Amino acid sequence: ALHPLASDITSIVRKVAGIDVVIERVVENLPGLKQVWIYGDLARGVPSGSIDCILIGEELDAEYIAGLSGKVHKLVSKKVNTQVMKKINDEMVSGSLLVWELNMEE
Repeated sequence: ALHPLASDITSIVRKVAGIDVVIERVVENLPGLKQVWIYGDLARGVPSGSIDCILIGEELDAEYIAGLSGKVHKLVSKKVNTQVMKKINDEMVSGSLLVWELNMEE
C-alpha cells in the first residue's frame, strides 16, 4: 500500500519541479500513455535544471515527444530528457517516482 501522504507528496513534487506542465501537455496528446515516471535528481528531491522522465505506453509518437520537450523547456526553463518504454523495469523503479498514471486523476 502507498503511504497516506504519497499523493500529496507527489502533487507537491509535480508543482515545484514544473512537472505539471509536462504532464498536462503529454497526457492530452498521447492516447497510448499509461504512466509518467521521473528519475534522477528530481525523483530524489534534489533541485535540478532538467526533468528526466520515462513515458510508459504503447505506440507513443517519438517525434511528437521530442517536439514537446522543446516546448516544455521554454515554459519551465528546464531541459526535458525523455525515455519511452512499453514497461518500466524493476531496477528503474527503485530510483524513480511515479507522477502520473492512467485513471489516477479521475
